Amino acid sequence: MARHRGAAGSVGQMGRHTFGRRYWRLLVGVLVVLAVAAASWAVGWSAARRAVPSIATIQVTCQDRSTDAARLQDAIDSSPVGAAIEFQGGTCLLTRGLTLLGDRTYMGGSTTGTVLRQAGSANYVLASSAYADDATSTGDPLTIRDLTVACNGSGGTDGIILLNWQVDVEYVDVSGCGGSGIVDTNTNAAGRPIVNTSVNSRFDNNFITGGGYGFEVRDTGNSVTDGFLDDNEIAYSRLDAIHLQDAAGWDVSGNHLYNVGENAISASRLFGTTISDNYVEDFAAGQRSGTWYGIFGTVQDGHGSTILGNKIFNDQGEQPGATHVYIGITRTNNGTGHLSVTGNVVMGDQRSDIGILLSGGQNELDVATSGNQVSGVGAARVNGGHATVNGGS
Repeated sequence: MARHRGAAGSVGQMGRHTFGRRYWRLLVGVLVVLAVAAASWAVGWSAARRAVPSIATIQVTCQDRSTDAARLQDAIDSSPVGAAIEFQGGTCLLTRGLTLLGDRTYMGGSTTGTVLRQAGSANYVLASSAYADDATSTGDPLTIRDLTVACNGSGGTDGIILLNWQVDVEYVDVSGCGGSGIVDTNTNAAGRPIVNTSVNSRFDNNFITGGGYGFEVRDTGNSVTDGFLDDNEIAYSRLDAIHLQDAAGWDVSGNHLYNVGENAISASRLFGTTISDNYVEDFAAGQRSGTWYGIFGTVQDGHGSTILGNKIFNDQGEQPGATHVYIGITRTNNGTGHLSVTGNVVMGDQRSDIGILLSGGQNELDVATSGNQVSGVGAARVNGGHATVNGGS
């Protein structure tokens, strides 16, 4: 029996050895096949990469000459879809405005190193081709970054005007425009509105000084919506620092606004809108009549909006005769508007000042307010009528 168990054990051991050799042969075979396949894939992928050209980068050197505009425009017009156009050198002297094709990126070396300087009368310094060519639908996405647009203060020249969806404008300085600094519009140069929407654009980390409006949304319909205006500095606007003819879906957050000639933020047709964490120093401080706002808005029926965590002051004082309203909602345009006004800090300067004004106008406004700190005003909060105000849930 012992010999039988031993014999049986010997046979079992031989079986395991045989299985192990077969296993290793199979494994080696599989590895060889995989290695060959990987080598073939690598060769094929390398060939494929060589077959597909990379996106073009087109470099144009500014020469501070009257020929700059024509050379830059030629480079743009001849660029392929997906190209990056780099404006190199110091100053580009623009005797006429440039038109920008969609599906491209436009960039300089830095905001201080590359300057596109207006050197003649023009409606704009930079405009999307969709706007300039009188398109009836919004243009394709485009990006502008890392350069300066320097207007010469003449006429109604806008610095940048765009009729495109999914725009990205960042780290751009715009100064001294006779018109607005940056415009997002639904209307082409001929004055006709587009037939579709123009949404999802971003304007971040820009510095806009001077101009009529600093940043402007021109929207005669309900097209230019759902954008982002975040972390910009806007100063010395003759009119409003931020003027949104249609604020629906916009996020206006983290902006620093100062020395504003009229209203700091004017946002009509609030609908799912966020106005938060903005810092306002001095709005309409030099005005001697009329009513002016740190944050102004009208409200649409439907999705509610938030005015949250803003800081609004008039550090340089105010002239007598004008009324300054630090946060003011003057009407609901239709139906019942819904709004939260929470955690804002207001410091006024005159007895005629109003901290928070809430009114539904001829319609109804339902407002939750809490945690606002208001001082230095004649009236901390005024209900202008048709406004139901509560502390929220």
